Amino acid sequence: MCGLTQGGNWGETSAENNKHWLKGQFKMLGWQIFVHSVRMVFGNLKQVLQITVGPALIATIIIVGVFLALGIPLEALDENAGELPPSVTAGSIFVFIFVLLAVIFVTVFWIAVSWHRFILLEEYPTGILPIFRFDRILAYFGRVLMLGILMMIAYIPVGLVVAVLGESLAVLSIILVIVYTVFLVVCFYRLSIILPAAAIGEPISLSDAWNNTTGVGGAILLLLLVAFLFQVMVQLAFTVLAIIPVLGVLLTVFFGTLILPMINVSIFTTMYGVFIEKRELS
Repeated sequence: MCGLTQGGNWGETSAENNKHWLKGQFKMLGWQIFVHSVRMVFGNLKQVLQITVGPALIATIIIVGVFLALGIPLEALDENAGELPPSVTAGSIFVFIFVLLAVIFVTVFWIAVSWHRFILLEEYPTGILPIFRFDRILAYFGRVLMLGILMMIAYIPVGLVVAVLGESLAVLSIILVIVYTVFLVVCFYRLSIILPAAAIGEPISLSDAWNNTTGVGGAILLLLLVAFLFQVMVQLAFTVLAIIPVLGVLLTVFFGTLILPMINVSIFTTMYGVFIEKRELS
């Protein structure tokens, strides 16, 4: 099923046995989830292009169209540009920024929802555009917003502690912030399985996500480390490829705008399949 298999040991054992299996394998589970997510993308490149290219082209056309309709000159985007031309008002800039953000968010969530549904429901894209499911995109946006607000609220305690410590204990404050940030990122990933659930129309609560990922914090930490190192290696490769005039640019765009983001989305998809649907990693 697009890289995730249902049944097998997961289907034949109880939920407690499944959780016990995960705890016993957590040291390698993070690595397995990452490798599976990468294989999922490279093994379905045709579907990756079908799901991403169409929405990206539509988004580009809309943004360029609004840009031209508002009469904003290209020079206005230059960081060294002085005052805007009289024909360009602050309202025009505000409208453009609003449309830009809206189009980017809708496009990103459209692609993410389509990818989740392709992997988990085998909803294959047809033609040049994936199905635009407004209700699922809106639900996805709601979950992302909820997680963002939750993470901001969770940062308040450490902010208060750092304020109390003051500059005299700056080193301790930095260490505390780093450790707490890593802790929150792990928590975010544990809760992030609500995103694929919303995409496929099988919503789960935050408590369900938390309970189903109990005991795998170490695996998620390893997953984050491996994913970070992978991205660093890819960026280094881009730096080397930059010396190649055309091929270097094409590969950089291909990996930077398509492959890497889709791998990140695939990580959420794989985690949902493993922790909620109890699928095997094949």
